[in-house]
Amino acid sequence: MSRKARCQHLLEKSVHAALSAIEIYNKPDFKYREESFSILMVNAWELLLKARILQRNKNKLESIYIIDPNKTRKDGTPYKKPKFKTSRSGNYLTIDVTNAMKELKLPERLKENLGLLIEIRDNAIHFMNDSKLFEKKFLEIGTSSLKSYVNMVNKWFDYDLSQYNFYLMPISFFHNHEMQSFSINKEDKQHQNLLKFIAAKEKSFPSDETQEHNISLILETKWVKSKSVDTLTSFKYDPDDPNAISYKEDSEEVFRKKYPWSWTNHLKPKLQARYNNFKMDQKFWKLKKTFESNKKYSDERHLDWNNPKGTKMKFYSTEILKEFDKHYDKK
Repeated sequence: MSRKARCQHLLEKSVHAALSAIEIYNKPDFKYREESFSILMVNAWELLLKARILQRNKNKLESIYIIDPNKTRKDGTPYKKPKFKTSRSGNYLTIDVTNAMKELKLPERLKENLGLLIEIRDNAIHFMNDSKLFEKKFLEIGTSSLKSYVNMVNKWFDYDLSQYNFYLMPISFFHNHEMQSFSINKEDKQHQNLLKFIAAKEKSFPSDETQEHNISLILETKWVKSKSVDTLTSFKYDPDDPNAISYKEDSEEVFRKKYPWSWTNHLKPKLQARYNNFKMDQKFWKLKKTFESNKKYSDERHLDWNNPKGTKMKFYSTEILKEFDKHYDKK
């Protein structure tokens, strides 16, 4: 295998593992859903991290081998070149996902998310999973992990994943009144321990959609009975039925979720804190204007949503930071 192909080969295997995890999770009736996803998704992350280490080390396989500190010459002196651990078949052993994470010094929130996935994977063989609380928590953790996975694949390898559907389908619709009927105290001991562990991590790293990574993402599905057509999205099962149930999503809420940042309160201070060489010079204003022309990164709306003749203001997607990252040095 050519040097160039090594990290690329691992990257492609990683994507295949991630797609397998998604395909299994999204099956309508699969009895080992969460456990299988965690096993395959941790494997996808491990392969991705190893691909990144190879990429940074000019595709030298030695960069992912495990050094054997016990191998010395007959006289007891160490070899000048490191010797590596081997498996029972004689092949070199490679570092695991935990050591790969340490090698790459991942962002804290991403490390915590992967830590939760690894914990679920390590517990997988012991679970008799019939817990709605666990299913909901896992969906939030898995969705966050996939979001970060796509982010890092694009960031590290500029690899196009748009041809795939990287999302997890909710296995059921959770409503507040339904979830309130469940109690962690009714779970078996093993589920209690894991749910408490997850809750403690979420308390330390609460879900924040403005962050590049999260350990979990809060998901909500709302169904309302509505005759309103003054919404961004509305789908009726029977358009001829005036009492049909429709899916409704408030336009202002949709805008706020897509563009949560203002210039003064959010984007400007984040840029100033993020880069070593940031200056609001001619270069910056030109970049800002270019990004603002793309609705992926910015859009404007009236400050008074109900007054179409009122003052307008620009708001920004958190994705805009990725574009500025290409032009400035991060601290």
